[in-house]
Amino acid sequence: MLTGFAVACMGLAFEAVDKGGAREAENSKTVVFGMNWEPVGFYPLRAVDSASYYGQTLVYEGLVGYGANAEIVPGLAERFEISPDGLTYKFWLRDNLHFSDGMPISMDDVVQSIYAASSKISPYKDDYRDVKEVIAQRNTVILKLRRPCAPLLSRLVELKILPASLLSSMDRGKRALMRRPVCSGPFRLVRWESGLELVFEPNPYYWGKKPDVKRLIWRVIPDMSLLSMALSRGDVQVGQVDARAWKYYLSKSPDLTLDAFAGSRTVYLGFNLSRSPFDEDAVRQAIAMCVDRQIILDKLYGSFGVLPASDSAEGKWSFDKSVKTYNYNPAKAREILEKQGFKLRAQGYVRERGGKDQLLAFRIKSTKDSSDVAEAIAGQLRRAKIPCEVEVVEFAALRHRYLQKGDYDVSLWSRSSGPDPDCYLIWSSKGPMNFSRFNDPVVDDLIQKGRTATSTEDRKRVYWQLQEILAKRVPWVFVVQPKLMLAHQKGITNVSCGTQSKTGLPWDNPLFNAARWSFREGARGQ
Repeated sequence: MLTGFAVACMGLAFEAVDKGGAREAENSKTVVFGMNWEPVGFYPLRAVDSASYYGQTLVYEGLVGYGANAEIVPGLAERFEISPDGLTYKFWLRDNLHFSDGMPISMDDVVQSIYAASSKISPYKDDYRDVKEVIAQRNTVILKLRRPCAPLLSRLVELKILPASLLSSMDRGKRALMRRPVCSGPFRLVRWESGLELVFEPNPYYWGKKPDVKRLIWRVIPDMSLLSMALSRGDVQVGQVDARAWKYYLSKSPDLTLDAFAGSRTVYLGFNLSRSPFDEDAVRQAIAMCVDRQIILDKLYGSFGVLPASDSAEGKWSFDKSVKTYNYNPAKAREILEKQGFKLRAQGYVRERGGKDQLLAFRIKSTKDSSDVAEAIAGQLRRAKIPCEVEVVEFAALRHRYLQKGDYDVSLWSRSSGPDPDCYLIWSSKGPMNFSRFNDPVVDDLIQKGRTATSTEDRKRVYWQLQEILAKRVPWVFVVQPKLMLAHQKGITNVSCGTQSKTGLPWDNPLFNAARWSFREGARGQ
């Protein structure tokens, strides 16, 4: 009784877990997925970190989804229709939809979820700013737009359908859903032991094909080397791995294989353009020429990745392979800095500004996960006579304490992108994630044109121009786009589907295909 009371108070168990023999066969299809972090929570309007996003995609589903080739396919809506003028979106809801608690999914749940996602408190409100009216008619929901919005359909993939009864509460469902999601997707969360593991099982009320995996355990293993050891021992069946660990260690295991996906995550050295001298294009260009990206790719990523010219992922339909950025050239960097008034002295590059000496020196703020890359870049800059050091801070602090408030000079960070190239959040002068304070009227205009263009070819031309501007002005040094590497037991199949090795997984989500994972004949899970 005391043990049960303690577990209930801690909120670790959502339902009793039957450990009897009746579960033995089912447990033969258990997959343990190793991950360095755990979600902050399952309330989509507040928990927006990468791990939370990955977990939310297991338990929630939108009106539409992404298929194996990054195409948009029906989800909770069995079909959808967009008017020729791009101003009306109509979705037909499937019959007999239910949440994981058995309650029906109603049209009111859908409408209230859209209102919540577009509300002032929502981090996704800008995705819906062109929607002027939401109309519910029997089994259909209609969105009326003020103007065409090409990215809207892809943004509706991320719409989490939540119970209207919770969204109407004082905290809009935050307390209820953060740790105990009411699910509409293929899995439901049945247990969460903070710092240890999360356990998912198939949602018995899910409308679609039930996952072949009968139990998915997300095991939290903060250290990459320990995760690699767990994979090699078979304690973990699927895990995102470090390229060096695969190349020199895990690839020798006869039981493991690798699925490597074109990356949609850009590791970058980001400048705060509201501070001098980082507000000068020439200074940023010179710093970029002091970073040997090829060595970083080869030594720290085992050559599993590409050297990007912008943050546009190579696998996207909007990617322009002709765009070039600045390559390693310290001699040319010195010429540029001297033209900007800097003179090389014993302590580094110095110029007189406002009667005072201005030393080109800075600290790179980074997280522990990226500290090796940050240290490598800092070493290269010091060799180029630019004093530089690394300050490691906690992930949430870097984002909320420093980046969002603009309290930094330079940061080593990364950004994942989805299949649609819309980049308002990052590069618009009003974008809520424009941490570099980048402000370019031409870019603002291109972003708007990209959102309202009605043909793919017109959008391509817009984003090609945008990539060229970013490559030239270098608000970030676009260091590397590493491949997403998932090592797994050979008996587990469908870790990669369709053209994903070339197009990548949306938002670099390692759990994107988890509901499709299956077992080769004769193979068993843990």
